[in-house]
Amino acid sequence: MFSNFKERIISAIAPDLPPLPERAIGAGSGHHHSSPHQRLRFGGSGGQPMPDKFPYARPPFLQLLTPDELRASADHNVRPIIVPRDINLLPWGTGYAECVNSGKSEWNEDQGAFYRQVLSDPEHKHPDLPYTYFGIFDGHAGYGAALAASHQFHHILHEKLVDCLELLLPRDAEATNGGGDGTKLNPTFPHPIYFQRRVTKDELIIGALESAFFNMDSLIAQDSDRYRDAGGCTACVSLFIDGKMYVANAGDSRAVLCQRRATPERPQTNTDSGIEPDPLEASCYPVPYSADHTPETERERLLNVARLKPHLMGKHYVAMEYAKRPHIKDMGQRILCRQGTMRGWTYKTLTMEDLCMPVVNGEGKRSRLLGTLGVTRGFGDHELLAINTGIQIKPFLTPHPDVRQRDLTQVVSIPDEDNRDGDYGVLVMATDGLWDVSENEAVSRTVFQTLSKYPTEKHRYTMVAQELVARARGKINDSGHWRLADSKAAATVDDISVIVIPVCQYYKEHVEWTQNYKRDLEHRRRQAQANMAQEAVNVLNGVIAEEAHVVEEEEEGEVVVHEARTSHKQAEASRRVDGAVDDTLVVELTPSLEQVQLKDPDSAAESSKEKVNDKDKEASTTRQQSQQQQQQQKGRKGKGKH
Repeated sequence: MFSNFKERIISAIAPDLPPLPERAIGAGSGHHHSSPHQRLRFGGSGGQPMPDKFPYARPPFLQLLTPDELRASADHNVRPIIVPRDINLLPWGTGYAECVNSGKSEWNEDQGAFYRQVLSDPEHKHPDLPYTYFGIFDGHAGYGAALAASHQFHHILHEKLVDCLELLLPRDAEATNGGGDGTKLNPTFPHPIYFQRRVTKDELIIGALESAFFNMDSLIAQDSDRYRDAGGCTACVSLFIDGKMYVANAGDSRAVLCQRRATPERPQTNTDSGIEPDPLEASCYPVPYSADHTPETERERLLNVARLKPHLMGKHYVAMEYAKRPHIKDMGQRILCRQGTMRGWTYKTLTMEDLCMPVVNGEGKRSRLLGTLGVTRGFGDHELLAINTGIQIKPFLTPHPDVRQRDLTQVVSIPDEDNRDGDYGVLVMATDGLWDVSENEAVSRTVFQTLSKYPTEKHRYTMVAQELVARARGKINDSGHWRLADSKAAATVDDISVIVIPVCQYYKEHVEWTQNYKRDLEHRRRQAQANMAQEAVNVLNGVIAEEAHVVEEEEEGEVVVHEARTSHKQAEASRRVDGAVDDTLVVELTPSLEQVQLKDPDSAAESSKEKVNDKDKEASTTRQQSQQQQQQQKGRKGKGKH
């Protein structure tokens, strides 16, 4: 009851607020579907209602979770400026702000996204490589394409980076090849012998971004058979990885790096008008990091496509550009024109074919492709047909982005000047709702003027984004028209989305990662050296033990042989001694009877004692020699073991 009462109050206050699409989770699909009324209103194929792939929502970091908050954010009368409730959800204090259109479409068709991820080596041989991605998407003919890109593009980009993971991860060889200041002397792929051409890391990352754009466009085309027509969108993406900044853009969204030259401080003086001039205002300057892709800027490419493939135009269009719009009254007269890739002008005689509508008509922001579309690159538009003729527009479009890069390691910043934001720059990414009424120089001045007002606040970049959106939105006058506050000119009626990225904060994070990487690398090197030393010691100990074992076996063999020989000699010596004793006894027992009789009994006893003593001495001498030999052998064994 209370909710019904609240809805009636809201309807009475703001009767033109769009109804919020009802959400129901499809069985088994995992996707949210819109209500039948909503699906039929936006159309389907063959008259059958088709679901949305993603429910309408604002970027998750805005935390607009309830239906009332979503409806309030789409109030075309108030056009509230929405900023994140929790600025800590975005990295580095990045600022974001958005504003809905003044009634151009029911919902805000812009979308913003960011994603932080790490490229990890599955074998853990190299340290992890972190990266951060920001994206801003400007939808047209519906919010489906921009919403799908905000949900899916970062997954596709991550897959593309993983494909070249082995070539992107930092390696030990790069650190050893670097100079004393940490710069890399060889930025090419460390194994160029595998390729016929030199491939740098920059080319790998640019290729990943380009292929991700094409794959995102193909995914939207595949979903067109199962989900409601998503329309189309532009895409502006920034990628911060390995100390570098890459910006890829397809469409008329824009990325501008706002920088400032360091100037000496001067005291501010009050003028008669009461305005205190900013001494740094003249030192601010923008550096474009994208180019708008409109029928005006890509006229040459579009005319060339039409000239090479005339069947795409049917009989309704002509691949020519005229200095003056031809009329039927000018038939047969000469008229200045050019076609295809011509830069100059030439004359031709006007014919009936020249009266057809040009492929590109109009100038500037009013230029249109086939009289229908104002952008020539981006995602989606697979079912978009030209007004009045029904010619398919997609063959003239392409998702191919322009990619630009900046090596932040080459930036020179003097700490004493306290100009880190000015040296590294502040990257402003925004949809055409901002750039339609704001010049690059004005945006750069606004950025640094706002930062000077909030020199230490944590939310200073959010305040910059809010200020940029507020100036582009302007204020509503008594007649209900939105006008710029400073010039009273018409303000933008389109959706506005702005991301303000402090590049210096990323580089500070990159420096910390580099220091941790070097410490980790040094730890790995020391660990590897310790492991190698331990392996060498183990190998040396094994060799020594093996040699000692061999020597011991050889010595044991020699001892056995020597003992056998000694025992053999001892046996022979004992046999000789026994034989000599027997001979002596025989000789002594066979003397002549005369000699025996002549000898004195006492002398005979003494002589027999002396003979016995001689035999005992010889036996003891033999035993001593054998004992000495055994002791020598034992000594050799002891030395071999030591």
